[in-house]
Amino acid sequence: MKERLLTLALAIGAFVAFYAVLGPKPQGPQQQATRPTSTEGGPNGYLGMVRWLESERVPVLSLRERFPKLSDVSGLESHTGNLLISAAPHLYPVRDSEILPLHSWVQRGNTLLIVAGLSDTPDWSMEPGGDAQFIEHLQKITRMSFEQRADEDEEGDDEGAEKDDVPTAAEMLAAQTKLPEPLHFEMRPAGAHPLLEGVNKVSATSEYLTSKWDGWAKGMGALELAHDPVSGAPVLWVLSEGNGQIILSAYGSIFGNKLLGEDDNARLLANIVRWSLRGSGKVIIDDAHQGLVAFYDPDKFFGDSRLHATLWWLLGLWLVFVLGSQRLRPSQSSWNPVDITGFVRATGGFMARVMRPATVGQQMIANFFNDARKRHGLPADGSPMWDWLSAQTVVSGQDVERLQALHTKVQRGQRVNLSQLHNLLIRLRAALN
Repeated sequence: MKERLLTLALAIGAFVAFYAVLGPKPQGPQQQATRPTSTEGGPNGYLGMVRWLESERVPVLSLRERFPKLSDVSGLESHTGNLLISAAPHLYPVRDSEILPLHSWVQRGNTLLIVAGLSDTPDWSMEPGGDAQFIEHLQKITRMSFEQRADEDEEGDDEGAEKDDVPTAAEMLAAQTKLPEPLHFEMRPAGAHPLLEGVNKVSATSEYLTSKWDGWAKGMGALELAHDPVSGAPVLWVLSEGNGQIILSAYGSIFGNKLLGEDDNARLLANIVRWSLRGSGKVIIDDAHQGLVAFYDPDKFFGDSRLHATLWWLLGLWLVFVLGSQRLRPSQSSWNPVDITGFVRATGGFMARVMRPATVGQQMIANFFNDARKRHGLPADGSPMWDWLSAQTVVSGQDVERLQALHTKVQRGQRVNLSQLHNLLIRLRAALN
């Protein structure tokens, strides 16, 4: 009976250890910025937009696949007259294989609205793991070129000296430090356009320092619809793309939950929706590139009740097996394994019989110099570095001459004492390290 109790205690201890090592751990409270997804009710989410559109009987779909799956979205009845809203920078960057299917989808008669954190820097755009090539990917999607505007103090430099484009450590630290109070920006119409009907001012915020950007398109028209009244930088464009169009906002915060009800933000969104949808077209929120994907969801996997039931069944069967009355008897084996010393000796003897000492010596010397070449950023081709080795004061000159002599012999195919060569290389490595 005592053996059974001891076995049960050890089995429970093993299960606890297994769960502690491999089981999912509850994450501690972290102040992470909410992301612009259709299910997010936080400050940056699009849940307010979705509920507002649905209350106005505008159908809304969540895209949880990459752009090549746009034509196969469940519930999408029409392949034209749809509006795709994508916030950038993306958490999952756009791949090159997605660009052509996206453009083809727009050219069929759909609209792509990109709400990009270009001239503002929302807190969600600075989260770790974001798109490090944001500008490059934005240029591929829109086929536009972007250039950062110079500061006023740089433009007024009378001496004409070119300022170093490399930011200082203080500037880099300031750019990555969240501001105590967010910056507020505005978008003002640059002229009359159906998208700007009833729009006088659109508000945007930036939790980090930001820059203003100019944008233009080569070979195709990019109409500037709105600008920042302070800097004069354009912040809203519309581009023709076949039978469709691309709308680009340089402010990435304007349609989040916290700003959708400010000023004329909702009016601008309503104009875009009304102008873009045709027939049975729908509004599609790009959730996949912001981390809300269908191809793998760890929270849903670990929260599935079927997984928990399976684990409990396995645990019960394991306990029954462990506490069973039948003991496992050790099986007798006639196999007598060779000890490790004998294995090494046999392997070494085999290598010694099939390889010439000169060949082994060449490779030993090449490995020695390859280590040195890697440390200096040179190709690891085994070429000797005699000048470098002779210049090392920590290395004996006699050892260098001895290595040169052995190298000459092995290059000629002459037999060398591999033990002496091995000890010499060890001595040189120790001196250099």
